[in-house]
Amino acid sequence: MKLLFTYDEIKPNQIAVVGGKGQNIALVHQAGFKVPQGLVLSAQAFRETLSRAEISHDLAAFFLPDIPFDALEEVCEELRSSVATVAVDEDIEGALREVYDSLIGKAPIGLIVRSSATIEDTPKASLAGILASFPDIRDFEDLVAAVRKCWASLFTPEAHIYLKEQDILAPDIGVAVLIQIMVPAERSGIIFSMDPVTGDTDKVIVDAIFGFGEEIVSGEITPEHNVYSRKRGAVISRRIGRQTEFITPEGERKPVYTELWMAPKLSDREVYELAGIGIKLEEMFGRPQDIEWAFSHGAFYILQSRPIVVGERYEKLFPQVGEQTVLLRGIGVSPAVGSGRVKIISPDGVPEVDPNTVIVAERITNELAVHLRRAAAVVTDEGGATSHGANILREFGVSCVLATGNATEKLKEDQIVTVDGLRGVVYEGDLAVKVSQISAVPKTRTEVFVSVLIPEKARYVAKFADGVSSLRDDYFMFESGIHPIKMINEGMGIYLEDNITNGIIQTINMFGGKPIWYKTMDAPTDEFRRLKGSEDPEERNPLFGWRGIGRELEEKDMLELELRAIRRALERRGGNLGIKLPFIRFVSELRDTKEVMRKTGIRPHEDIKVGISVENPATVFTLKDFISEGIDFISVGLSDLTMCALALDRESQKVARSFRPDHPAVLQLLDEVASVAKENGIFTCVTGESARHPDVLPHIISMGFNAIGVTLSFFAEIKREVARIEDK
Repeated sequence: MKLLFTYDEIKPNQIAVVGGKGQNIALVHQAGFKVPQGLVLSAQAFRETLSRAEISHDLAAFFLPDIPFDALEEVCEELRSSVATVAVDEDIEGALREVYDSLIGKAPIGLIVRSSATIEDTPKASLAGILASFPDIRDFEDLVAAVRKCWASLFTPEAHIYLKEQDILAPDIGVAVLIQIMVPAERSGIIFSMDPVTGDTDKVIVDAIFGFGEEIVSGEITPEHNVYSRKRGAVISRRIGRQTEFITPEGERKPVYTELWMAPKLSDREVYELAGIGIKLEEMFGRPQDIEWAFSHGAFYILQSRPIVVGERYEKLFPQVGEQTVLLRGIGVSPAVGSGRVKIISPDGVPEVDPNTVIVAERITNELAVHLRRAAAVVTDEGGATSHGANILREFGVSCVLATGNATEKLKEDQIVTVDGLRGVVYEGDLAVKVSQISAVPKTRTEVFVSVLIPEKARYVAKFADGVSSLRDDYFMFESGIHPIKMINEGMGIYLEDNITNGIIQTINMFGGKPIWYKTMDAPTDEFRRLKGSEDPEERNPLFGWRGIGRELEEKDMLELELRAIRRALERRGGNLGIKLPFIRFVSELRDTKEVMRKTGIRPHEDIKVGISVENPATVFTLKDFISEGIDFISVGLSDLTMCALALDRESQKVARSFRPDHPAVLQLLDEVASVAKENGIFTCVTGESARHPDVLPHIISMGFNAIGVTLSFFAEIKREVARIEDK
């Protein structure tokens, strides 16, 4: 019976002997990459030890798929106790002595002992963080104890649940043990050779922290997050993670110098090098890889490489941003959306979870992640997309947003929220699109338009909606993570132009001859400042600041890019397309925009309709001047109009309770718009979250507005409500 294997002895088909982790690290070594020195104790040692423990009854019970949880806990405790106390065979002890003697003299800070299950790190299951690892092993007795604990770590309720859910719970599972010299890591991190959230194979994710890597995989801190594009051969996005402490390999917690709290952990050159390693390992293993790395004494070490495992990709409809209330932003780590009531927990607690619960915690441990597989969604203060907890939730298809900073303070118990795990946003209310309800909507005299952010997510609604009140460009412009002006200046504007053109054509194809209003860039400066290459000013109140068509007229390169994309879409597809100018303040802005349109080859009112978004009282009271200058439609952004009329920042939690779209002054402004538009035969639509307010909707209908614009998730509900009000 062969108990010990060197890296060079391990073959690609020996996972049943050395486990997934052991086999993969051996293949990485054989391919010429730098890995920590080590040896693998065969899974046969695990099986031999179990056979001596006389635990057949408990072992059989552990592998029962329908064992009650209380009984499972008791069985697991018995199994772990037995494995910890049974005598170790002389041959196994001799093999461990051989490992210890061959490695300890070369280990400046001790050894690390890592579980390597025979179904671990496979394309079907990662077991990320489910089984145990033990660092800083310095004497032989501790080595033997750590090996026992690795064996015993299979027998936990969390491991049983994970294996059962992944349909791999079987008695033939074995646990090999990988014993290595510890790398005295100055920096550590993760490489994902594709974006595990979006499935984008062009992107390579490289996360990094100072010190030993346990805190990045455990989700205790938010790492630096780099995105590398294969096509461009460049880092296209970088988010610096604030780190005030780091863990030494000996397990000591030490402070990071204040001036380094927000310092980059990796240079661009180092990101290129790590991304290149990820790409090479993906090619070697034949599928995208999740790779752990450490940097020590001038070199990168590969600690582990496993296939990226993503749960089955059910088609899920993501909430559209529109004018919805954004409560929190963080890191989206799963391609899913979930809505429910908030339950705030301790990271060490194991709560009761159901599909209507949104779990909120400071962080998510690996063990806790398994118990949250039934949750509607998970939101945390800290963590990263490459942590083990994120991997597990992604495998189970749970919507998850990490690293919000203050979710446990901002969200309240039983508050209803929607968690978008793709975009990393937490919204107020339940925004889930009820697909089954859409086809049953009645006909109405007042048309109901929809706001569209991601065109493919509108396909279920397109057949029934009356038009598109806002085809928003946020997704097209921000998807790269790079500031649009930076992309234009560096010759990459064509990517944005292509995105917009294709998005318009896709929307026209879905909605046919119905009106589609493309809304030009309206993101405030705080949104732009999140992007790489941003030089946007820090404004005290961005919602009242440099935004809308006024900004684009100052940055004509961005406006001209959008107009070129629109022209290309019209040339290739045609369609009932309009261009909507957001947050317009002055008639001169309408006049100047039309001039830019003509310069880019678009004839206003002939090739395309031109409309304005009315969002402040000044525009309401000068509406006749805008009509004289020439407009084809009017869209009222009611949330912004309410904000401007009442002088209340609509994203400020301090004054949110006073935000009233049914305020008499707001209703009077709406009536003025409706009257002037009707006198001049101009089509009108009221849009935004506030348009569906139950105390406002009847007024909008009675005033004679032609349409109401809502986000996809509220289309069916509002269509029925409009019909009810009209009938009444």
